Amino acid sequence: MRPSLSVILPTHDRPEHLLRAVESILSQTRLPCELIIVNDGRQEIPPQIAPKVRAAGVSFRLERRSKPSATASRNLGLSLAAGDVVVLGEDDVTYPPDYFHRLTEMYEADTEHRIGGIGASVLEPEQRRLGRRIWEAAMALAPHSRFTPRTWAARYVGLPPALRGRLAPAHYLMGGAMSLRRSVAAEFRFEDSFRGYTYGEDMEFSFRAGRRFALFFAPGLAIHHCPAPGGRPDMRAFGRLYVERMSYVVARSAGGGVGSWLLLGHNFLARIVIFLTLGAFTRRRLMPAFAVGMIAELLSRAKRAIRKFLCGC
Repeated sequence: MRPSLSVILPTHDRPEHLLRAVESILSQTRLPCELIIVNDGRQEIPPQIAPKVRAAGVSFRLERRSKPSATASRNLGLSLAAGDVVVLGEDDVTYPPDYFHRLTEMYEADTEHRIGGIGASVLEPEQRRLGRRIWEAAMALAPHSRFTPRTWAARYVGLPPALRGRLAPAHYLMGGAMSLRRSVAAEFRFEDSFRGYTYGEDMEFSFRAGRRFALFFAPGLAIHHCPAPGGRPDMRAFGRLYVERMSYVVARSAGGGVGSWLLLGHNFLARIVIFLTLGAFTRRRLMPAFAVGMIAELLSRAKRAIRKFLCGC
């Protein structure tokens, strides 16, 4: 028997993108059993969504939150989901028509329920091929994966023959492309102290959950990201946010050992150099702004640490 799917979509004042996401869900060759939308924005969701979902035979639930927080909205959805597998989406992603069919086949093949979660890749809007390759090569010098926890369950799980070559052990799953068995969703929650733009919450969650449950990445599965304007903070603020969130992840979820901090320091230094260099050669002002934000946050943290060491305040 194939597992049933619950889909959770947090949304915040992006009605057109939300409608597109819902339409892609209703166009699936295998429909979920329920769709849970958690709205923490000021605007109401498009009125045609509820009747469309119910007409497709999918149970629909709309929840309202007064304070914006994607992580808190996801947690609310996790507490309500009834499906065997929970798909955590976002209001600015769309799914290929066979996505849920292929995903449920993978969970069904795992008859011993040894897989805790499966993630997919995220396809961004079309970019020039050369520019994309340069960017990927640069980011390979400063990957997140170097400061992962020392232990993760997927390393010790043998896959059934039907899934070998289709799944790879994953340190972390990306938020909008994450699916979890309900047993994982019942035990773990996202860090809802992450307010505003919720960068890094998927990594923090995966690092904790991945120690107990095996998380895998499916290279053949992909969702499409259709970013809405204004969703991300300005790049200088984003640089500061990046330092803040990655520091939290290493301290709370990756073990916080000396090695992890050294690897994080390498990541910070590499990204600053990369963004400054690419900004100089491409004349894109946003890249240096990100690096400047990182430097400002690192200096601020250094000052606080020195003050605390000298006077304990």
